[in-house]
Amino acid sequence: MSTPPTELENSIQLALEAATAANDSAEDVARVSTETLAAAARLDKFAKGMKPLLLGVVAAAVLCVALAGLVYLRTLSDMRTATATQIEALTVFSKSVGDLQAQLEALGDMSERVAALETAQAAGIERLEAAMTAETARLAEAMSGAEDPAAPQMLRGLVDRVEASHAETRDAFAKGLSDLQLAMTKMLAERAEVLAKAAPQTAASAPKPVAKAPARKKPQARAEPNPFGFP
Repeated sequence: MSTPPTELENSIQLALEAATAANDSAEDVARVSTETLAAAARLDKFAKGMKPLLLGVVAAAVLCVALAGLVYLRTLSDMRTATATQIEALTVFSKSVGDLQAQLEALGDMSERVAALETAQAAGIERLEAAMTAETARLAEAMSGAEDPAAPQMLRGLVDRVEASHAETRDAFAKGLSDLQLAMTKMLAERAEVLAKAAPQTAASAPKPVAKAPARKKPQARAEPNPFGFP
């Protein structure tokens, strides 16, 4: 049985179309494979170019971590040193405060002693005045019976000189006591002010010791002139 010519031509045409499609597919596959290989080559080239950069970034990160560790250790050491310095400063400050308290107590005792001395001096001055008055009266009685006409005048001059010397000595001593009390009061006020200012401070360094106020010399009483000396 023979195939009709029309069907044979159709079969040949289909075979040609299939071959053409196969050739097109092969060309597409080859083109895609070429493009894939080119993309892979570009990717490899990019990876080779990025590898040194990534290594540099990693090295920089490691260096930064190392530097940060060194800075942390240095800061920790400085903080320990500062803490030790503050502890030492607080120790010195506490000792200074204790010394200041002892000095204030000593000044308070000295003030009490000065007050007692002033009272005793006043009593002594009163006794001295009484003794001088009695002695003057006795001299007046002793010289009242003398025949010398200049005796009353001499006695009056002697009494005036004794009273003037006594008044001068008493004023000088009272002035000295007043100056001493004023200086001690001022010193106590200054020490209290320094203590009040220094109490809330937490200095990072050791505080300087408070300078002591210069001690004022106690005024010496003038020597009492001899009431029995004659010019």
